[in-house]
Amino acid sequence: MITVGDVQNMRAFDRIWLAAPCEGAAVREVVGVGTLDHEPFMGNYNLFTAGEFIFTTLGLAAMHPDLAEEALLELIERDVAAIAVKPVVLKALPERVAAASAERGVPVFFYEGRYMERLIADLMNLLDDDAAEWERTSLIDSILTSSDEQAVRATFFTIAGVTGATIQCMAIRAVTDDDASLRALQRVVEGVLANYGERWDDVERTFVCRYRGMLLGFVSFKRPPLKAIAISDADLEKCVATAGPLVCGISQEVSLGEGDLAVRQAMAALRTAEAEDAGIVRWTTLRFDAFRAAAKSDRLYMRAADLLRSLLFDYDAEHGSDLGATAEAFAAAFGEVSRTAEALFQHPNTVRYRLRKIKDVLGVPEAGDRELAALLQLVYLA
Repeated sequence: MITVGDVQNMRAFDRIWLAAPCEGAAVREVVGVGTLDHEPFMGNYNLFTAGEFIFTTLGLAAMHPDLAEEALLELIERDVAAIAVKPVVLKALPERVAAASAERGVPVFFYEGRYMERLIADLMNLLDDDAAEWERTSLIDSILTSSDEQAVRATFFTIAGVTGATIQCMAIRAVTDDDASLRALQRVVEGVLANYGERWDDVERTFVCRYRGMLLGFVSFKRPPLKAIAISDADLEKCVATAGPLVCGISQEVSLGEGDLAVRQAMAALRTAEAEDAGIVRWTTLRFDAFRAAAKSDRLYMRAADLLRSLLFDYDAEHGSDLGATAEAFAAAFGEVSRTAEALFQHPNTVRYRLRKIKDVLGVPEAGDRELAALLQLVYLA
C-alpha cells in the first residue's frame, strides 16, 4: 500500500510541507494520481476520484483568484488522498479550505521541486511497483497454502522466472523498521545475490522481492541438492552478511517443487534470529526450533497437542491445581524429577504426586515417567 507519507518521501520534491494541520495525513492510502491546471469542463470536478494524489499549480486561478478556493474545496469534497499545490498562484491556504481539510482529513501541501511531469512519473512508478508487490504477495500466499509441486513450480516461475532444479530462500528484515530502509536494503541484497550467482556456475537465477514487511531472496540452482547441508550453505550466509546490518533466516536447499517449504523454513529461521538477536540463522542449524516451527505449521499436530493441554487446563481450573505447569516443566527437564522440582520450587515428592495425577487425567495411568516425558515433550513442542 502506498501512503501519502511515501509520496512525501519521494526524492523528486525539493521541499514539501503541510499548508495547514491535518491529523493522520501521512497514513492516507494513495491509489492513483491526477493533475489540475485548468478548470474542468463545465466545472465537472467529478473527474477526480477518492484516493487520488492531485498535483496542481492552480493556474486556472491566475485571472480569478476565487477559483483556487473553489477548486480545492471541490477536490476535498471528493475525498482525494491529498493535494499538492505548487505556490505559483496561491501562496497561503484560504481559511475555508484549511477548515475543510481538517474536517475531512484530506491534507493540502505546498511543494517546491522538479517539473510536475517528473513528480507524476515518480508517483506512477511507485504505484506500479506497489501493485506488482501486491501481486507477488498474493502468489507467495498461494504457495504457502499449496501442496501441488507442479503448481509451486509454476508459481515460482511467475514470481521470479526461476526454472532450476532446486531453490534456497532467505527471509530478511532491515534493522530499521520503515519502508524506505527496506527498499534500500532490497537494492543492496539484489546486488549481493547477483554477485553470488556469478561466483557459482550452478546458480540459475537470483531474485529479491518484498513480502509483508520483509524481503524474500531466492537462489535457484541448476543441479539437485548436494546433501542435507549443501556446500553453498555457509558461503551464502557469508555473502548475505556483506549486505550490511540486517536480520536474516536462510532455508535449506530444496527441490523447486518444494519451494513453499523453503519460504517457511526461511521465515522460521528469521523468527529465531530475531528472538535470539543472532543476525543470520540457517534452518540447517535450528535443531529444536526447526521441529517447533514444523509443529506450529501443522494443524493436525496443533489440534492433538491442544487437546491434551486443554485436559490439564480444565482439571486445574476445576481443582485449583498446577498440573499444566508441572507437565510443561517436566517436559522441559527431559523427564528428570529433580530438575522439575527445582524449576517449580517444589519437593520432588510433590512433583511425583502430580505426575501420577497427570497420567490419570491424560488417560495413560500405566505409563512410565520416561514415556510420559516423551509424550509431554510432543505436547509442549509447539
